[in-house]
Amino acid sequence: MTDLDKVVSKAIAEFGGTNDAAELERIKARYLGKSGALADAMKGLAKLAPETRREVGARVNAAKERIEGALAARRKALATAELDAKLSEEALDVTLPGRGLARGGLHPAVRTLERVEQLLISTTSPRSISRRTIRRARCTTRFT
Repeated sequence: MTDLDKVVSKAIAEFGGTNDAAELERIKARYLGKSGALADAMKGLAKLAPETRREVGARVNAAKERIEGALAARRKALATAELDAKLSEEALDVTLPGRGLARGGLHPAVRTLERVEQLLISTTSPRSISRRTIRRARCTTRFT
């Protein structure tokens, strides 16, 4: 049947002519959907004699497989092109300087002790309290 060959070649040409996945699905429905070209051919099988029905059915199935194969190949090509475009947008420049390391902070208890130390040093005379006394008090303080 040359009609099936024309339908297959037209479908493959339309698949190759689109770069949009949604348009590709619309084209697929036009050929493989319930009211598509191949569905009409399958409906016409009921009117044929049993001997010719087997032969024509095999041709329709072969045409359907060729269309589905071309569709799968085009889907894969579109997905690959989309991935390549996304990767080229998000290219990593390895020559840029690094982000650096985040610096940590002191534990809140240590900060409190340092504030107490600063307060004691600033409010008392240097003769009455020394840093050594504060450090000694700091080492013996327990938090429970």
